[in-house]
Amino acid sequence: MRNAPVRGFRLGVVAAIVAAASWPGQGSAQQVADSQKPATNLIKVTARASTTDVSIGQQFTVNVEVTGPPGATFTFPESAGDDKVELRLSPPPTDAMPSPKRRTYRAAAFVLEGAAVPAVTVGYRQADGSTGTGASQPIPLRIVSLLPKDPEGQKPADVRPPQGIPIGTPFWVACALAVAGSAAVVALLLRRRRRPSVIAAPVEPPVPPDVEARVALDHLEGSRLLSDERFKDFYVALTELAKRYLERRLDAAVLEMTSSEAIAYLRDHQHGRDLVPTLRDLTHTADFVKFARGAAAIETGQRHLVAVRRMVDDLEARLRAAETAASEAATAKTGREAA
Repeated sequence: MRNAPVRGFRLGVVAAIVAAASWPGQGSAQQVADSQKPATNLIKVTARASTTDVSIGQQFTVNVEVTGPPGATFTFPESAGDDKVELRLSPPPTDAMPSPKRRTYRAAAFVLEGAAVPAVTVGYRQADGSTGTGASQPIPLRIVSLLPKDPEGQKPADVRPPQGIPIGTPFWVACALAVAGSAAVVALLLRRRRRPSVIAAPVEPPVPPDVEARVALDHLEGSRLLSDERFKDFYVALTELAKRYLERRLDAAVLEMTSSEAIAYLRDHQHGRDLVPTLRDLTHTADFVKFARGAAAIETGQRHLVAVRRMVDDLEARLRAAETAASEAATAKTGREAA
């Protein structure tokens, strides 16, 4: 019993020494764990639409802005749309440099329900060489009608009742002159001798749509519109011949359609769905041809020539295959009926 305080004191000293010895080790382990955690460098991508109430095919703008760590560079996509909403990068003004953290996109919706500006994914590279991506949030859209919002403005205009036309002396004088003139013409025709009938020239069969389109493409390719940088004239001619071919081959008034209407028509056609990217790229470039400059624009025009020529070849092959399949099916049906 006499040695109990001494034994308690010794145990307390030993516990203090053990705690002091183990404390630095735990601190070092925590520091190592903290040093092994990966550093996080996030970017924030924000998209803002000029309007969220749009009609089918209506053009509107989407501004995309990104914030991130100092020294980082950002890469914006040329297009970020889908089958419901088209989203393409707008060319910057020729008299100003584009902001490295901001881009403007031209957008248009082509569906009645479920339309939304899709997320825009932006890539970045930090000063230390590490890379990554960030994306904006989708923006829901509301498809509205082109009719006036005021119910009174949607009503048809009033139709005035028929108005009577007064008949007087000038009317009867005009009738008499018309009868006299008609009699004179008949008398003159009777006096003339009968002339031999003119043999009608044979009517030449119309040129097939694909042949007409290829000849027009060859003529446009041989012109100097691209080399002389007359891009507006070039794209007007190329867009017109592409639409004329589609109009004749698909038997639809494509020339009278707007670019958005023509794209929507091809999307719903069984043989035209695969042609949508080609026509969309062509008409989009034609809309912004005033911004074209230099050799890059010439190469783009040559690429569109090749794309339209490939569009003609693909559609002709698809139509021939469909015609062959229909003919074989009809032959097989006739054989089964005969048996």
